[in-house]
Amino acid sequence: MQAQQFLEQKRIKVAPIYLLFGEEPYFIQKVKERILNAVNEQKDNQYDLQSYDMESVVVQEAIHDAETFPFFSEHKVIVVNRASFLTGQTKNENIEHHLESLQDYIEQPVEFTTLIIVAPYEKLDQRKKIVKSIKGNSVEIDCSSPNVYDMNQMVKNMASSMEIKLPNEVVDILTERVGDHLEALQKELQKLALYFGEEPITIEESEQLISTYAETSTFTLIDALVQNDLGKALNILKELKKQNEEPIALLALVASQLRLILQCKLLKKKGYHQQQMTKQIKAHAYAVKMALKKERYFSEEALKQMIIEAANTDEHLKTGKMDKWLALEMYLQSIASNLSTTVNQGV
Repeated sequence: MQAQQFLEQKRIKVAPIYLLFGEEPYFIQKVKERILNAVNEQKDNQYDLQSYDMESVVVQEAIHDAETFPFFSEHKVIVVNRASFLTGQTKNENIEHHLESLQDYIEQPVEFTTLIIVAPYEKLDQRKKIVKSIKGNSVEIDCSSPNVYDMNQMVKNMASSMEIKLPNEVVDILTERVGDHLEALQKELQKLALYFGEEPITIEESEQLISTYAETSTFTLIDALVQNDLGKALNILKELKKQNEEPIALLALVASQLRLILQCKLLKKKGYHQQQMTKQIKAHAYAVKMALKKERYFSEEALKQMIIEAANTDEHLKTGKMDKWLALEMYLQSIASNLSTTVNQGV
């Protein structure tokens, strides 16, 4: 079951075991809150709650707690966080998890405990016996990031849950500036709700209020350069400077966007469609979609040259040969110059 589907259910029946997997913190937090609210309503509003981090505590300790009758209530909730033993990853070699205890519990859970297993990772190792056992004996909830094509609807759903009415243009601004960062989207929606109160939300004021986030703003920054608007690009850079972003990190983001555009351009040449590119590059669908919008403005040679110049600028930033922000501004000017040449050549 997708996280959004789970959250939209009017009523859920508390299950003995839940498996939450996927890399979206917003969904993981909201799903846990929904489960706890259901426990509160259906089991005991004074339930015991204990959380265990599997990168510092062995799983058998959490299971022992799950099997121990609660002292001060009739029900307890045990949260097993960062269950990396469900993946192919090796985290802390000093922690020795005895998965037999978890296996036994999965097969015979106790009635007075709700066990929530959280695996905040992209994939689980489906070959493992313990993974198959948990998936077959739990409510499985996919907390992956929403598909890029669902983002506008996701913003509308989040706004609706907060009783906020958004014009479509404001939804577009949020999607463009914040992307698929749902925690950040929630903060921006809270900001709009606080500012406008019961007044209608206007596009003009929303543009002033909604923040740009480093990763998505680099897309907007490159858009400005593509539109031959160096001034807008430099203003975006100034906004990021006000947010105390690190120039080296911003340069890395810009370079990674250019690299992604180059990869998409080369794959498009080979006949790949967007979904195939996403799988081949192992990038987020939203990032690939944005890159494909820009690739036609760049030649392969120009992109390769910009990536080389990014490496040279990175050296200047790290060795202190030049002021970091000045070096970054000069790099953006070189991108604008490259783009101007590319357009003049009819690429």
